[in-house]
Amino acid sequence: MRYLHLPVFQKGYDFSLEIYRTTHNFSREYKYSLGQKLKEIASELLDWIIITNSKEDKQDCFPEMKIRIERLRIHLRTAYDLKIINSRRLEYLNRFLEEISKQVSGWEKWFFENSPR
Repeated sequence: MRYLHLPVFQKGYDFSLEIYRTTHNFSREYKYSLGQKLKEIASELLDWIIITNSKEDKQDCFPEMKIRIERLRIHLRTAYDLKIINSRRLEYLNRFLEEISKQVSGWEKWFFENSPR
């Protein structure tokens, strides 16, 4: 478990827990569609953090993580627009995503500065 020490994994894991807490309160109409989609993408993001950490050549992994972050932002905005979550919850979850995004970008920058070419 060489990924547990990573701040980006820890933040991603905490975000995933928050998504589960948030979608738990979704109405039946959205729990198994939008709610499930949010949980799946949050889980995929954690998977990509683990995959990226285990690969020697991480170059192709960073775009995959960034795509998941953007997908999460879009689906959270949809939940807000449908009045499933309030503006406070949207802001709270978006702050999580912003921090994860910054950590992924920092990791990517470090990788490209330190990888042999």
